[in-house]
Amino acid sequence: MMRRKAVLTTLVLVLLAVVLGACAQQQPQTQVVEKVVTQVVEKPVEVTKVVEKEVPVEVTKVVEVPAERIEVRLSGWTASPEEENLLRSLLYECSVQRPDILVKYEPIPSDYWAKIKTMIGSGTEPDFYYMDIFQFPFFAEEGVLQPLDEYMAEAGVSRDEFLDTLINAFTWNGKTYGIPKDFNTLALFYNKDLFDQAGLEYPTNDWTWEDLKAAAQTIKEKTGVAGFSVPADPGRFPIFVFQNGGKIMTDDFSDTLLDSPEVIEAAEFYTGARAEGWAIIPQDVGVGWQGEAFGKGDVAMVLEGGWMVPYLSAQFPDRNYGAVHPPAGPKGEGNLVFTVAYSISVNSKNPQAAFDAIACITSEENQLKVLESGFALPSRKALQDADYLKENEVARTIFTGAEFATPFMWGLQGEAVNNAMAQALERVYLEGMSVEGSFKQAAEEVRAALQE
Repeated sequence: MMRRKAVLTTLVLVLLAVVLGACAQQQPQTQVVEKVVTQVVEKPVEVTKVVEKEVPVEVTKVVEVPAERIEVRLSGWTASPEEENLLRSLLYECSVQRPDILVKYEPIPSDYWAKIKTMIGSGTEPDFYYMDIFQFPFFAEEGVLQPLDEYMAEAGVSRDEFLDTLINAFTWNGKTYGIPKDFNTLALFYNKDLFDQAGLEYPTNDWTWEDLKAAAQTIKEKTGVAGFSVPADPGRFPIFVFQNGGKIMTDDFSDTLLDSPEVIEAAEFYTGARAEGWAIIPQDVGVGWQGEAFGKGDVAMVLEGGWMVPYLSAQFPDRNYGAVHPPAGPKGEGNLVFTVAYSISVNSKNPQAAFDAIACITSEENQLKVLESGFALPSRKALQDADYLKENEVARTIFTGAEFATPFMWGLQGEAVNNAMAQALERVYLEGMSVEGSFKQAAEEVRAALQE
């Protein structure tokens, strides 16, 4: 049976003492007390009631919740407790703005994609969930996502409100299947202390491959520390391909270009940096990730994303660093964009409520909170002039990197492409195989996967 009786929950949010003064005469203190009262009623409505008294003045904010609330489930992964707390705070704000919708957050702490796919197979997936750009093609091709264009039109939400690179990344066959929630690009993080020791000026956004090489060689010569890092990482190497005018896959993802001259030339420069002694791979200094090597001071420059900021703050708070755009190659600038969206299951029983929740979470107001938290960058164009970006060099660098970035996505066989790139670099580093031979083998491996 439906509960008819109203349930009142009172929460005192703010207790503020205001002292009023006039001429030489002191006035009595006035206290402002704000209360939030939640009621169960038949229709959603928000009422603000102000009761004036001499002392104190009490402001009561009444948020009335409908007796019947539409419940939708949301799932995502947990990057950190702080980031999860941020999402929960946004969901709370949206529950106040849309008390007719109840979002149940069900995080998946491990094996996210395997579990989501299993849930889809059994018909138990959440109404909406995190969708990574790398995994997006598979879900879009399988037809398990709800097209969002009609919901966007009805709500007055335009694709033009979001950064083009991000909204286009979640477009499949002309339809929009995800609202981007945040993103990251790569930046060249540099150790200011090592540059000072080497007597070098800091990198700028105008750097080229030649500038990178010259500075790395000087740092190695004068400090004994490696100048740069070139890991066998498919999430780092491709930007050198883009900067050399190449691509990893054809535009329709039907074939790979890993054996093209542009890719091979980029790989020769990339792997040649280690062979020439001005760069390392993380394993050379006993770590598995170059971010740790940078934090420890074992390498002067690395290409990483905004996740480096909280990592360095927590693990290496004394590290003195800066960040600029990746150096341009022979054919100009190039970068990767890593992004995640909210997508709705095609099987959701309440897709409208799910979209309304997404629209609230990704509103300009809430995206600004995400930006100011320091955990990620907002997907809305309107925030490109936000004060936070003006005051934070690293965040501004990573945000503007999206202007010339390519989505980190290689089509339906993306995992096979990533594996082929990583193994091609490893064969060069660890087995001494030629770059051309190794990348031709990688192309053959990708084509075999595409045929399957």
